[in-house]
Amino acid sequence: MATGSSRRPAVIMLSGVRWDFLWQRHQSLATCFAHAGYPTVFVETTGLSNPNLDAATLRKIARRVRHRNQSREAQQAPNLTVYSPLTLPPTYEFSRRLNEAVFIPRMVRDLLKITGPEPVVVAYPPTRTTLDVISSLRPRLVLYDCSDDYESFPGVPRDIARTERELLDRADLVCCTSTSLLEKLKTTRPDAFLSGPGVDYESFAPLQREPAGKVRTVCFFGDLSEERLDFRIIRAVAAAGFAVRLIGSVGRSGRRLLKTPGMDYRGEVSHADLPSALKGVDALTLPYRLNKLTRSISPAKTYECLATGKPVVASPLPAMVELREHVYLAEKPEDFVNILRNLQEFETREKMRARVELARQNSWAERFRELEEALWRKM
Repeated sequence: MATGSSRRPAVIMLSGVRWDFLWQRHQSLATCFAHAGYPTVFVETTGLSNPNLDAATLRKIARRVRHRNQSREAQQAPNLTVYSPLTLPPTYEFSRRLNEAVFIPRMVRDLLKITGPEPVVVAYPPTRTTLDVISSLRPRLVLYDCSDDYESFPGVPRDIARTERELLDRADLVCCTSTSLLEKLKTTRPDAFLSGPGVDYESFAPLQREPAGKVRTVCFFGDLSEERLDFRIIRAVAAAGFAVRLIGSVGRSGRRLLKTPGMDYRGEVSHADLPSALKGVDALTLPYRLNKLTRSISPAKTYECLATGKPVVASPLPAMVELREHVYLAEKPEDFVNILRNLQEFETREKMRARVELARQNSWAERFRELEEALWRKM
């Protein structure tokens, strides 16, 4: 590990999300690198699939065009720059050729002006765009931080499996956010290692209190997408008489959910304001669908939920089954309702303390320390 800031290389993070999207692993790790003294550039998503051209998406595209290839300082940490590239989704041959000829060269010139030569690259979506950018940057080291089963995403490039194999061959280090992803990639990269979600523990710790009494208010926070969430569960919890607080972004399908009686939608909040938005909540839910897309994920909010000390009722995703001693597993809508109605009988002070201690052990500080040590062993 570096002992002085002069030895820390610049880090370019080829993210799969916008900086102002729901706060998750991409933003957390970028902030950790910057706080640790690495000059860090967070590159907003270069595209994974063709967007749905609804009004909200068109506004985002217009904003990206207006701010194309601009960089700005992030308030979260010194040394952190957010860069907004103008690229086309790598789903068609013509868009790839245009990216290769026009958009990627300009993007790479901009990035190297900010970082200088031989940066460290942390890569997310394993697309042709990501591969072409990496080749042009000529980085000192490449980390592929695999956080999703990209083959399961709707609308991705047809050759996403092949480009992911290319990235696996190119990367110096490969880590996975879930055991399911690790098992999948181990056949190609037996040296891949697990690096799950983390939590800014101190931010959520003030929400800890005595074990739950009668549950009145239940909360889900995150992306309200019907591709991943089982809306039947959320509706059933509201129909059973619980106040359901929803926090986060809402797509087209989610807007219909908000019209259900009993929904208390608080909108999107910044990650810094999330603990305050959770005040008054008695229990948290992770009501995911069980499908190919979700089976490989380890929800970014897992340890944030546990750090509150509040009981968590979750669908039996493989990542949640691994935590079955610390979360309540429920598959059908009626199972969620029954557990929430009876949590007062199940909860103990010891269970709450165990949840909190597990979250403490999985802080972002600890997660970043493990990742940084792995990087320096390769450099």
